[in-house]
Amino acid sequence: MPENIAQEPGEGALEQELERERRERALIDEEKLGMDELEEEHLKRQRQPGAPAGR
Repeated sequence: MPENIAQEPGEGALEQELERERRERALIDEEKLGMDELEEEHLKRQRQPGAPAGR
């Protein structure tokens, strides 16, 4: 019996939704990483009195 290769109705929409969720999670991860870097930079400045506040 040959395999059914055709997509089920709505399967493409499900794949699109999963891809959208993957991209959204990747963006959230990038934002978290950026926030962690900012927090680390802030903590470094707090530990070094007299360090310039700007970059």
